[in-house]
Amino acid sequence: MNFNYDIKVTDNTPQLLEALEAWAERVLTIWGTKVQEYAQLLVPTGTADSTGIEGYVGGALKASITYVVSAAQKTVTVGSALLYSLYVELGTGIFAEKGNGRKTPWVWKDFNGKWHFTRGMAPRPFLRPAVEDHIKELQEIAVEEGKG
Repeated sequence: MNFNYDIKVTDNTPQLLEALEAWAERVLTIWGTKVQEYAQLLVPTGTADSTGIEGYVGGALKASITYVVSAAQKTVTVGSALLYSLYVELGTGIFAEKGNGRKTPWVWKDFNGKWHFTRGMAPRPFLRPAVEDHIKELQEIAVEEGKG
């Protein structure tokens, strides 16, 4: 018996890698958008009463929350460039998470020239819960995008 098979092998590795890259970028972008939205819902917004600044209109921290996707590193970074975002997330003074704050009280002067005494501010996390409280949804997004 003489069998003559005409077998051809096609290497689709480049197309597979391209599809995986596209999937990862889509997922990271959706995750960034979702986490940004959730963080903006959670972030505290200052008021004239909370800041002691007459006529104060808050929202700078909320507006500053953005995300950046790095397709090369397969990461999405969500956060704020405002220095005080760290203080809101982790707290300050004796209330800072893990005891990492200043141990002694201090005074500060607001924009109206009024002095305030404080031992610090309790943490008001908005970034971590934006991920942690929605982790299942974020996982489902990755799975659903993989089906497409």
